[in-house]
Amino acid sequence: MQGDIQFWIINGLTIILFIIPLFLIVSYIIVILLILIIPLIIFFFYSYFSLPKCRKSTNQFKNLTIAHRGGQPLIPLNDNDFPENTMAAYRWASNINGVDGIELDVWLSRDHIPMVNHDGYLEHTFVNCKQFISSLTCDELKQLKYLKKNKRDIYDYIGCEIIPTLEEVIVFLESTKLKLMIEIKETHKKDEMAKIINDLFERHPFLYDRAYCAAFHPYNIYAIRRLNAYIPTAFLLVSNITTTIIRNANQTPRPCSRFFIQNVILRWMIDSFVMWLGTPIGLKFLGADLLCIEHRLVSQNLLDKCKKAQIIVCAWCVNEPEQRRWLKANEVTVITDTLFDIEGK
Repeated sequence: MQGDIQFWIINGLTIILFIIPLFLIVSYIIVILLILIIPLIIFFFYSYFSLPKCRKSTNQFKNLTIAHRGGQPLIPLNDNDFPENTMAAYRWASNINGVDGIELDVWLSRDHIPMVNHDGYLEHTFVNCKQFISSLTCDELKQLKYLKKNKRDIYDYIGCEIIPTLEEVIVFLESTKLKLMIEIKETHKKDEMAKIINDLFERHPFLYDRAYCAAFHPYNIYAIRRLNAYIPTAFLLVSNITTTIIRNANQTPRPCSRFFIQNVILRWMIDSFVMWLGTPIGLKFLGADLLCIEHRLVSQNLLDKCKKAQIIVCAWCVNEPEQRRWLKANEVTVITDTLFDIEGK
């Protein structure tokens, strides 16, 4: 019996001694293959899914001053007080020296009409409306009344001021010289929005030279570029995008899940990927022609990299005169609330 035990111990150890090196060799081979294959796979997918930049020149969008949500007077008075992102704001901007274009935000209504409003949830913009744009039709949205900035009073004296559709703004802008930054905020029907934007550009050809589409969600501009290689696009970059998503969602009846809020690893991966998309190589993948970035993230190093990659930089929201002058000196397009005709001041 004792001899049998010794036999199995000796032979078992011998087998283990032979197998361990084999496992090590196989492990080394697997690691080497992964080191070689994974970069090749990444390179293949990057090359296959990368989109070309706009086939038209986009230099006309360099070194502009854009009125954020239509802009607002530096000193609001009774005769120039109006809601943001409205026709009143755009009419005002069209008559102000130093304004080269306007920026607006777009969502889809329930009947798939692009509506202009900053927030998708309407409680903070309209009177007694705890609804999302996506839950109301265009006709229903046009029945709403704007709240003033103090969130108490109503813009009653602007009797005809109602939420505009994107096409209504486009029709107004055609007779002006203003350029247009269309910030797409649709998060659900992104492909549908891309088709609608493409159709608007086809029906209003002047947009190809005077408008570009921007979005925080990369797929919004990716979908547009896949449909039409002549529409200029811009990626909106914000650091810690997941924090912004959570903060915005918490202001609506649909907050983010606890799983997402507390998942530090997932949020880090998303934030890192979004920041990578804001690099020249990431923008090349999206086919984006412009980078719209928070003003505090703009540096000389970033500007040098973008200039080398022929990427136009837009900074938002620039409301300090000295900062605006530095950015304009570096041919950066500035998006501002109030700083328009300030040269020489």
